[in-house]
Parts: sequence; C-alpha cells; structure tokens
Amino acid sequence: MGDSDLADFTAQAIGRAQVVIMLVRRAAILWVLLILLPGGAAWADGLTAPSGVSLFDPARHMRVSEVRPGMTGYGLTVFSGSKIEKFNVEVLSVLKDFNPKYDVVLIRCKGDYLEHTGSIAGMSGSPVYLKDDQGRYRMIGAFAYGWPLTKDPVAGVQPIEYMLALPAERMSPTTAQSTSDAGPSAGTEATPAAGRMSWSFKDAGLLARPGHRSFGSDFNHAEPAAAPADSSQSLLGDGQALPRLQPLTTPLMVSGLSPQLIAALGPRFKAMGLTLLEAGGGSSQGGDVKLEPGSVLAVPLLTGDADMTAIGTCTEVIGDRMWGFGHPFNNEGSISLPMGSGQIQGVIANLETSFKLGTMSSASGTLTTDMAVGVAGRVGPLPRTVPIDFRISYAGSEPARSYHFDSALNPKFTPLIAGAAFAAAITGTSDLPQYNTVDYDLSLEFANGQTLDMQNRAVNAVTTDLFAEIGIPMTAAAENPFERVMLRRIKGDIHISPVAHGAQLIDVTVPKDKYRPGDTLKAFATYKPLWGEEGILPIEMDLPRDLPKGTYRLIISDSGRYVQDEQQMQPFRFTAESVGDVFAVLKDLAAIRDDALYVRLVCQPDGVAIGRTALQRLPSSRRQILMGAGRSATTAFVSSMVKVIPTQDVMSGAAEFAITIDTSPKATLGGPHPGNPENQAPNPKADQPKSPAPAAADTPAH
Repeated sequence: MGDSDLADFTAQAIGRAQVVIMLVRRAAILWVLLILLPGGAAWADGLTAPSGVSLFDPARHMRVSEVRPGMTGYGLTVFSGSKIEKFNVEVLSVLKDFNPKYDVVLIRCKGDYLEHTGSIAGMSGSPVYLKDDQGRYRMIGAFAYGWPLTKDPVAGVQPIEYMLALPAERMSPTTAQSTSDAGPSAGTEATPAAGRMSWSFKDAGLLARPGHRSFGSDFNHAEPAAAPADSSQSLLGDGQALPRLQPLTTPLMVSGLSPQLIAALGPRFKAMGLTLLEAGGGSSQGGDVKLEPGSVLAVPLLTGDADMTAIGTCTEVIGDRMWGFGHPFNNEGSISLPMGSGQIQGVIANLETSFKLGTMSSASGTLTTDMAVGVAGRVGPLPRTVPIDFRISYAGSEPARSYHFDSALNPKFTPLIAGAAFAAAITGTSDLPQYNTVDYDLSLEFANGQTLDMQNRAVNAVTTDLFAEIGIPMTAAAENPFERVMLRRIKGDIHISPVAHGAQLIDVTVPKDKYRPGDTLKAFATYKPLWGEEGILPIEMDLPRDLPKGTYRLIISDSGRYVQDEQQMQPFRFTAESVGDVFAVLKDLAAIRDDALYVRLVCQPDGVAIGRTALQRLPSSRRQILMGAGRSATTAFVSSMVKVIPTQDVMSGAAEFAITIDTSPKATLGGPHPGNPENQAPNPKADQPKSPAPAAADTPAH
C-alpha cells in the first residue's frame, strides 16, 4: 500500500469512527430523554418500565407538594355490581408526616351517597383525582384512611407518588418466603445464620395443646376469644375514647362457615386488619371484569366449599402492573397472593363503619408487594395455592361427605385459613353436638418433601381448638429461623360421633412402694367415663435390672401433664438446630395421643443430651466429661422411663407417688400405696374393677 492509499484508508477509517461516535451520542441523548419522559408515556403500548425507572407521570399523576386546601375533584369506586361511579371531593388540608416521612391528604367527600354512609370499608384504594391550575384532573392517590363514628365523610388519601414506588417484583428470598413451584426446593427458603442456632418450640409458643374440655362444654355457647385492643382509640382527659384517623378495615367476605365459627375466628383475623363479614360465595355473573382504576380488587384467601375473599379497590394500572388499597394488607413486604376483579353486592351503612359486601369475579394475577402505602402486583399468571381435601363421616347411617378447598400460600395466613377450612368441614352439615368425639387422621405434605401424619381423638371438641392442632405445624415449618418451608397439601379423614368418649382419672392405687431392680411395678387406675360406670385399668412397668437404689417419682397422667413434664425434664426434645430437627419435633408431638395414659418413672439427673440425642443414666464420670467438653449443644437433663398405655377414652387427670428401689437382699417391700389424682379425692372403692378396662398395650420407653 502506497502513501496515498494509506492516507485514503486512514481518512475513511476516521470518517467511519466519527459516524459511529455521532450515532452513539445520539443514542445516549435519546436514552436520557427517554428516562426523563413521564413513566406512563415512556413505556407505552403495555410495556413495563425497567427496575429503577419512575412510573410517575406528571401529566396523569399529581404530587402531594402540589396540593392546596380548597382544591376539588372526584374519586372512582364501585357501589353496586361492577359499575365504576364518581364521588366528589374537596381538599381540607395536607397532614405532614402523618406516617414517618409520608404525608396524607385530608379530603371531604360530597354527594348524597357518602354523606349518608361516610367512609366505607372496601373503598380502600379508590383513586382520587384533583383539578390543577390548568384545569386538568390528575390522580393524587388512593382513598385509604377514615375515622369511625364520624358525622361527616372525611377521609385520608395515600399519595400515588408513594404507591408507584412499590417494587413490582417480589423481594430477595432472604427477606421473603419462597412460594415458587420451580425447582426441587419449591416453597422452601434457607435462612443463613452465623454459627449454630438453637430454636425452642416452647419459647416460640408452639407447644400449646388443646386443654381437656369439661363434659358439659358446648361450642354453641362458647365465648369467642377476646378482641385485641383497638389501636384506633386514644383517651381524652376524662377517660373517654377519641377516634383516630386509621387505615380503613379490609372486609373479608366469608361464605360456607357457621355463624359460631365466624364469631370465634373474628378476633384472630381482626388482629391482621381484616373484618369477617358473612356474604355469598364467588360469582361470575356479568362475565370477567377488567382491573382498572376504581374497579373492585379481590384477594381470595380461600376458595372451594368455603370462601374467604378480601375486598378493596384498584388504584392504578400501568401495563401489567397494578396498585391498590393505599394501606397495607398485612404489611408483610414481599408476598404471593392471588388477586382478581370482583363485584359489589351492596353497601351496608353502619354507625361505626359502613362496609361493602362483595364477591370475586375472576382471578387475574398475583399480588407481589404489601407495604405501608399499599399493595402492588402483576396481571398474569396466578400463584400456587394449597389444595385441602377432607372426608367427613358420621356415626350412624349418614353418608360420608367430601370437602375441597384451595388456600392462598402465605406464612401468616395459611395456618389460620387451613384451620378454618378444617373447622368448616367438621361443621359442614351442623355444629358439633354438645357431647362428641372427633377422630381425625390428617396428612400434611410440605414443599421440602416432608410429610406429617397426625392421628388423634378429641372429646367434646371445640372447633377453634381443633384447628390449632393443624395450624401449629404449619407455623413452625414456615416461621422457624433455619428454612421457610411452606405447605404443599392437606388431606384427611375425620369421623364424628355424638358420644363423648372421655374419662376422668379419679383414683390410682400402687400396691407396693418398695421394689427391687428388675421387678414389675404394678398400679391400678380407677377412671369414670361420662354416663358410664367406673372402671379399673391395670398398669404394669418392668423396672431395669441395673436401676440404682434410691427414691423415685412415679407419675401417671393424661397427655397434657405428660407434655408439661417433658418440657421441664427434657427440654432438648423441643429444641431444634436445623429444619430437619423442626420436623423431628413436629413428628414427636404428633405421636402424642390424648386417648392414652402416660406412666413415667422419674430417675436421677443423670442424663446428657447432645443436640436432640439423649444419653440416659450415664455414670457421673462420663457425664462430667461430656458436660465439660465445651459444646454449646450439650444439656443435662433428668432421665425418665415412660410407658404409654392406649385407652378407649380421652383421659383427664394425674397422680404422683414416691417409690423406693432397694438393692439390699433382705429388704422388706412395702404394702399398698394409694395415690390421689390432682384435685380429686381418693376412691375407697377402687379395690375391685366395676367394668371391663380398656386394653393396655406396651410401647417402647424413651
């Protein structure tokens, strides 16, 4: 190549480079302009803005800094069916820092409808538009706050600029539960922890067992649990309650549940900001309803043979993204709940707080975010739900009934919802009889492949106690500090009998109070069934041949006292250091039946547990070595021998004795030793059986 050719080639290369630089500059300018454009305009044609790009559109949305008292406008909501209607508003003021770093716009609503009803629960999320200086109506935010017991329809508006900042995607799995169905660990989430962590079921409040109901208990007359203190009230100087501006209650439409069950569940849901209201089930009348500003926003928590659907209002839709409520649903951050459109059956004017009655029309997407300023989600695929199937059979000729439900998947809601479905199936045809026996065989399948089988018998059962049995395992699996494991499925068979198979332990006799190692300890438990004659249950326990001499406690009790003693003597059994331990504890608890007597011989404080592995009756030298090894997971405990004696009845009561083990070859063994069950007088007629006793069966001691 000559000099002239080289010069021409260089000139051409420089020219091409200048063109590329010019194109890059133009692209950069266009990209900057694109970012500066309003969100709604920049991402037209249904496209969604990428992460970090504001969706606030000054041509459509108004910032709270632009609001002045006296501005007027309108709101959109549904009062009947699916028709979106207008109501007029006027700005009273802006409440600065009503929530930390968040303002609230105070408005007065105008119009005959709201003048009569005041703020309406179910209006949460209704978009409010104000007229600006150019005569344009722009969205300021969502109707979200109200006062109970007010004469005027005054409400608070959550600014839309805060709501549009809610993330569209679910947050990092380190801060939120995983409910995806993809991969082998679907529905599980590992929680990293520094070093070994020990988690106690007792400290977490997960060891409560339903107490033994008295023979005269009646669910129809049971008092519902006390409602939590109302945070909306403050006190005046004279002690009178003063209403406080608060987020509007979210009405939870309920069908398929008995009035008694709704009354019992009400306080539990109220603590989560939801008010249970009896209403009809979901309906598709009128066809699918589009989610748009002012339309009904429905969140179905339970569907099937019972229905529980939360009702609010959609605030804004941009592309496939949706915002609503204007206040938290349960303020959980990242969530995965089904959502859809709905219809309003009517508005009930109430002196305290008026409310909407509504139903679900069709599911259309997933709520992904639940934070202080509202909820956000995406229109599209629905999240996974939990199928629940129960088969209920009754004593007599009545045929068995099958019930199917689908529950939303949520660490806080699912245990309560599944328990409600359990109770709804049990009371599907009628409330439980005053005197009853409920035998249940349940299987809980979890996302990590674990299955928990629960078989037990309850006498004079109260449904709220029964669904605590099903809720505790789900809470432990989802709320432990090691790994969030969500439920995958529940199925089970329940048999209901109008006879109370329960018995009171009224007297226990131990013929001897002195034994040699290797002897068979014998006792006789006198029990009294409801409406039945007294019976005597013979008890035998083989003592170890190497049992040291000394005085020992003998406890014969029901399951409640047994669990209490286990907590005190062997707390390591209810402590976990991994998610595997969590399920091991759950399986141990599920194995404890109420229709049994528990015979415990309390030995010496000679046990050492390493984690959940118990080493009983250790020599003192070995015990000292293990305890001095410096392992944090090493715990000393009191050894026990336990024998479980199955019975036909759910037993209630306990008795305690002191017995002596004597290794002397010339020891004189003691005579009869009667014992008194707790809070019961001794029965002097307990020498002879009055009726056939339930069969006793040996089970391995632990």
